[in-house]
Amino acid sequence: MSNNPTTDGLVSLDKFLEDSGLSHVTGWRYRQRGWIKCINLAGRWYVERTEIARFMDRARAGEFAKEPSRPRRKEGAK
Repeated sequence: MSNNPTTDGLVSLDKFLEDSGLSHVTGWRYRQRGWIKCINLAGRWYVERTEIARFMDRARAGEFAKEPSRPRRKEGAK
């Protein structure tokens, strides 16, 4: 890592998604919902390490949890 304090705390969004096992679509969805705040530098998305820690703490606390949805039965199906 470089000694540049402005980039030492950044991780590419792709690297974060790969390390956490999330898909790119899920990463896009989380960004759109504001669940994880990203920085766009020259057309590439980055996440601050402190933001990753905050996101993981919120996820562990169950902030993003919801009840699973069940498929609805079709009319007339038995």
